[in-house]
Amino acid sequence: MNMRLKLLSAVLCLFATATFAAEPLRVRVLSIGNSFSRDAFAYVPFLIEEFVPDAEVDFGILYIGGCSLERHYNNLVGEKPDYEFDYYKAGAGKWSIEKGVTLQQGVEREDWDIIILQQQSGRSRYFDTYQPYLNDLLEYLSQAKPRATTAWLMTQAYGTGYKNLDGMTSDEMWARVNASSQRAFEETSIKLLIPAGTAIQNARYTSLDRLGKAGHLVNDGFHLQEGIPALIEGLVTTQVILKHFGVDVDVEKSRLKITPEWREERRTPQPHGEPEEATDEEYILARRSAKWALESPWQLRVVEE
Repeated sequence: MNMRLKLLSAVLCLFATATFAAEPLRVRVLSIGNSFSRDAFAYVPFLIEEFVPDAEVDFGILYIGGCSLERHYNNLVGEKPDYEFDYYKAGAGKWSIEKGVTLQQGVEREDWDIIILQQQSGRSRYFDTYQPYLNDLLEYLSQAKPRATTAWLMTQAYGTGYKNLDGMTSDEMWARVNASSQRAFEETSIKLLIPAGTAIQNARYTSLDRLGKAGHLVNDGFHLQEGIPALIEGLVTTQVILKHFGVDVDVEKSRLKITPEWREERRTPQPHGEPEEATDEEYILARRSAKWALESPWQLRVVEE
């Protein structure tokens, strides 16, 4: 090969490498869930964009309030148009909501990279309510979207004193949700774990426990208050998603702060109250609570302040 051809080959190689490097990260995630999905995921597209500014994020939440795995499966079989579809489209900068959607329509909307499942909050502590519906849904997803990776959302325990704790403490509920989630993760084809519930329980052992209209980071006893509580779960989810794409981020480096104006501009779905004012130190604790859960998803980090 003469010198001119060698130079041309080198230039073409550099051009191809530069073109490949310029490809933006494409992230397509679907959640099949309920209001706890909205708690965990409403801020996630914006957090992904904070860490990876040129990322193209499509995020869908198939929502029915209080929906269980059993009901999701029955809706699938009956092709029931009972869902609201919360949809964040790359470049939109805000969420939109479409009503009257079937589970199948949501699944077929995109070539999803990750599909997230969860159990209804009250049943999440009882593993015998998971099956056979979880395996049936996973089987459907493996056929409908064989390229997608399935993930599990470990939901948060109820706040201390909430009536539906059924005689348990908040820690006892977390321990049962934790054990059931561990079985779901280990005994099925699920590949990714989002330990959001552990992050919230970690935060309850810090001064962040003051937040929320009902205290304990919740607005009404079980839904997360807007602002720092929902941000904690969003940070956990963001790190799990980006790591799946080979992007390793440090959630403690996020500088996103949630205000009522920020939330309203982005039309985050089903807000529970409004974001409360918080100090820089409290945001540090929030990010740290998320990081602790990512490091030890099955164990609490008890902080004595």
